[in-house]
Amino acid sequence: MKNFLITILSVIIILLIGGQVRAQSIDSLVNEAIANNPQLKSLQYRIEASEYRSESVHYLPPPNLSVEFSQVPVDEINLWDKAISNSLSLSQMFPLGGKLGKMSETERKNVEVIKDDYDAYKASLTAKVKMTYYNIWQIERKIEVQQETIELMNDLLSSIEIIYQVNRINQADVFTVRSEVASNNAQLIIFKKQRESEIYKLNQLLGRNLESSDIMTDGEISGDSLKYSQSQLEEILINRNPSLQKMSSMIEMNKAMITANNSELVPDLMLEGMIMRMPRGMILTSKTDLSMLAHEPQETEYMYSLMASITLPFVPWSSGKYEAKEEELLAGIKGIEYERTDMQREIFANMKAALVRLSTANELIDLYATEIIPNYQQAVTSQVSNYQNNRSIITTVIDSYRMLLMQQMNYYMVQADRQMAIAEIEMMVGTNLKNSLLSEGNY
Repeated sequence: MKNFLITILSVIIILLIGGQVRAQSIDSLVNEAIANNPQLKSLQYRIEASEYRSESVHYLPPPNLSVEFSQVPVDEINLWDKAISNSLSLSQMFPLGGKLGKMSETERKNVEVIKDDYDAYKASLTAKVKMTYYNIWQIERKIEVQQETIELMNDLLSSIEIIYQVNRINQADVFTVRSEVASNNAQLIIFKKQRESEIYKLNQLLGRNLESSDIMTDGEISGDSLKYSQSQLEEILINRNPSLQKMSSMIEMNKAMITANNSELVPDLMLEGMIMRMPRGMILTSKTDLSMLAHEPQETEYMYSLMASITLPFVPWSSGKYEAKEEELLAGIKGIEYERTDMQREIFANMKAALVRLSTANELIDLYATEIIPNYQQAVTSQVSNYQNNRSIITTVIDSYRMLLMQQMNYYMVQADRQMAIAEIEMMVGTNLKNSLLSEGNY
């Protein structure tokens, strides 16, 4: 008997330890999502690609090497000796006015835009993971409450079946309680399926196999709330919100594009050098002294030439496109500025709404814990006692159970809603407000 008890105790300990191992904190899940989410990895590679692009535009355009065999008779195949001339030329274009540096600067500004995209998605991903986690937590608590209620109803059913056997109540009361137990079992199935659906969503965010079910929430969630005032949050939001930062980065990129566009009005310089070989000597012209050729053999002649040329982008029939491009970019900047203002107003409105939900949840949590649930618990105990003493009817008892169940579930809902409101606010301000070391005036 002693060995049997030790075995049972060991199994219980193993199960408890196993449950603790499987349970994951919200922070560990967020870190897992940041490390494994495919979309976040895609944005990381986009940043890397953009950084390489900013390096590539800083190089000179490739030189041009050409070989020419001029004026070869059609009945000859000896290109080297029968051509009038063989030439080898090399040319290189040199953009002037710091064009390459300005183009590279534009691409570096684009890197900042993509980094802001990364930060925005990271903030959104973190919020989604937290909201899904707290939704799962809420459902798991509902499952626990539902199971406890079913146990209480089964206990009530057992007691009234005994009373029924001694003819103190009618059979309808037994059937009523049985129906209520069955109804609660049906609701329990619904909650379990809801949890399964949310697990799929969380696995997708974490980058896990969708069929993975190795997720268990902590039994308790933090009761801490935000320690920042609305004005402080708005200041942090202005300075840290990734979407607003992206708008600012886009404005800076457009300004860099204007600078690069205006530098196109500076001419480009092309230098070319050529070596020419004339295997049949100098080309004869109408003024060549032919009498000198009768006594001298033809000799191979070598010559070289140098050429420099510039583009003329400032001429009236070409410069207009650069002016139009500048106006286009300036108009784009104005559009982005107004879009940023509208986005900031929208985010402020959403944050105010989230703060209202947070304040409401904080008040309700205290009210449920100290007044509503204790009073309903006492009401259930009183109704059961009254029924057992024939001072109440079974439907009244069942209604009291239902109301207690509903209030307990509402209590967990407002707890989860508080955490979801905090997660939404953190997404809008672009930082973890609980773990960050932000201080007033240092945002």
